[in-house]
Amino acid sequence: MEQTAPPLKRLLFVDDDPNILTGLRNVLRSKRREWDMVFAIGPEEALAQLANTSFDVVITDMRMPRMDGAALLARVKAMQPWAVRMILSGQTDLESTMKSVLVAHMFLSKPCDPTLLQTVVGRACHLNEILRSAELRAIAGEVEMLPSAPKTYVALNAAMAAPTCSVTTLAQIIERDVGLSAKLLQLVNSAFFGLPKRISSLHDTVTYLGVTTIRNLALALETFSSATKSSGLSEAELEALQAHCLLTGQIARQIAAKLAPKEEGAFLAGVLHDVGWLLNIKATTHLGCSSPAERALLGAYLLGLWGLPHSIMEAVAYHKDPTLIEHSTFELVDIVHLADHFASELRPGKTDHDKLDPAYLSRIGIDETELVAIRALAEEMAEASPKA
Repeated sequence: MEQTAPPLKRLLFVDDDPNILTGLRNVLRSKRREWDMVFAIGPEEALAQLANTSFDVVITDMRMPRMDGAALLARVKAMQPWAVRMILSGQTDLESTMKSVLVAHMFLSKPCDPTLLQTVVGRACHLNEILRSAELRAIAGEVEMLPSAPKTYVALNAAMAAPTCSVTTLAQIIERDVGLSAKLLQLVNSAFFGLPKRISSLHDTVTYLGVTTIRNLALALETFSSATKSSGLSEAELEALQAHCLLTGQIARQIAAKLAPKEEGAFLAGVLHDVGWLLNIKATTHLGCSSPAERALLGAYLLGLWGLPHSIMEAVAYHKDPTLIEHSTFELVDIVHLADHFASELRPGKTDHDKLDPAYLSRIGIDETELVAIRALAEEMAEASPKA
């Protein structure tokens, strides 16, 4: 039987300069079999296209006559809330950034490397695959603002990519954020990490825990900190959620060390598995978003926009029900599924823990003996973890 090709993703590029659009058309020519691309000269032509065609991604310049990119994306948000909204502009001044931050999911600067542009747009298209239902895509569009990746995490990533990166450099980046520094030191000195001595400096913290763990901890702590005023959760609810996520991350880390030592993303996927609950959604009643599964998908959507690895995004998206992914071996999504289950069971309060499916676990190689051992690890972590 002949297989049907997947439908092309529809992309709308908007700029008032025809030469810019011609250049984009040329550099993206190789994507014509994957993307149905429309190039609109100015916002008026773009609005006409939006009135007649549904788009997966809209990429617009910022400074245009009669209507700037921020105003256009505000219209896009109202007309097609499921579309990923991007700014591609040479305007990097503070005013332009502030105008676009509430309506644009991503901001790319001109000139933009063609490979980077293809990667970013391709990722955006993939995210829309994750948010399969029209209702979920609409809910994502109702989020007042999808927050940017935390600044310290971005800075740590950039530093780690440099050949001259050192522990001192990383410690200096973290020290710029006094609140984050204090939280890191408090956490690493708890029994949670079981370090051999009390740590009093960030330099020693990075040395003992390793740069990857520190970077991931910074992302987790910054993410929760930034949600204090924007998530809609009370302070007590936010503290409980953060405690649950940190415990889930540490349990996931221990499970991976025992059963999947090559899986380096377990801690990060665990601490971010409920990031979807930090998004303040002002959706209409008929849309709602109280389902843990829906929140998981929205969390994965956000992490994808931040550029986190697909494996992390997938684990976050499907940790409530890993059977939705066709696989026959023990994978990251299963690690997070088990870690979330035991974190909720041992520290009730966030949500009722889901029941485990012994038949499914057996199919992926987790028998009753291993499950008992995993629970014992989880109990140790729960006993040592900081209380909310």
